Amino acid sequence: MRPTRWLFILLGLWLVGFLVTLFWAFSPSAGLRYVYYIFELSYLIFLSVYYLRTKRVFFQFSRIIFWIYMLQLALGLVEVFSGWHLPASGSLFYETTTSAFQPTGLLFNTNDYALFLVIFLPVVFWRLTFLNTPWRYVWMFTILPVTFYLVVMTYSRLGLIALFLVVGALIVQYARQLTWFIGACITFVVANILLFMPQVLNKVIGIIDSSFTEKGASTSDRMERYKSLWHIVVDSNFRGVGAGNSPIQLNEYRLGHEVLQDMILAPHNFWLELLADGGYMGIIALIVFAGFGCYAVYVWWTGRQGDDQVLRLVPVLILLVFMFSSVALSTVIDKRYLWLAVGMAISVINFSLLTDRERRTA
Repeated sequence: MRPTRWLFILLGLWLVGFLVTLFWAFSPSAGLRYVYYIFELSYLIFLSVYYLRTKRVFFQFSRIIFWIYMLQLALGLVEVFSGWHLPASGSLFYETTTSAFQPTGLLFNTNDYALFLVIFLPVVFWRLTFLNTPWRYVWMFTILPVTFYLVVMTYSRLGLIALFLVVGALIVQYARQLTWFIGACITFVVANILLFMPQVLNKVIGIIDSSFTEKGASTSDRMERYKSLWHIVVDSNFRGVGAGNSPIQLNEYRLGHEVLQDMILAPHNFWLELLADGGYMGIIALIVFAGFGCYAVYVWWTGRQGDDQVLRLVPVLILLVFMFSSVALSTVIDKRYLWLAVGMAISVINFSLLTDRERRTA
């Protein structure tokens, strides 16, 4: 783990720094819960890097991810076409006109489901590149449209944007010489839909349009939360209000007075949440992700012409989707699937750098 050991040092400093903020936190219990999640995500990333230390082991683990992904797609299709959901699905609790047929898979929230599909798509796509040629393209042209349809059905704007970026990057990186073939296949599929199932295309277009045009109130509400979070940072003199306490403080800012119970208002911005919770201590976490991003881009750039070009693109795409998740979800600190994906991305960076070093010294 030598190439990425400094990331774990910074994760440790992040944990210790947020422990210190408990001394002035309004709700120590909320702070302890938040610190626990920092420990959990750090341990999850450590386990990923420690065990997925070679490309071969990563390939074997990706098989598990692949079949979980297939299960998620299957559950999503069942939910969309039948309206049946698992008992813990949020679609059973939401009271909207579309919730009955919005997929959540094994997760609770529709946004979580959409971003799960997008963040693990690069790993699944890379796994498919090892199949024999006929089956490889059959799987690709099955999984990509199904994933697109299910993400559309979640009404997740940022999930849909992230999906377009991820699929575009994968196609450009993997199939430069097959772009014409892919374009012809897409044209063929769209033409058949227009001829035989125009209502399906109209429905998808309508959902995409409503996802971006009928959420004005939601967008305005989030902008107000961001402004309030920044006021919390400034009012605390950049010391923060304590780990996990910014949602409580944000709710009080919205109400205009203190409350006796620990009522919360979700920040919907991981980066401002870090600064509001930890102040200067939150900058440590920002440095962790900045370093992760620099490493990811470096690994991709140095290997973009090699045999592992798709694998080396995986960390960049996972980081990209994580950035979207950080503002699409109410919070990301307790989303284990996101941190597992981050851990897998760091493991790719780690063994790719080690491989490059061995080649230079050979």
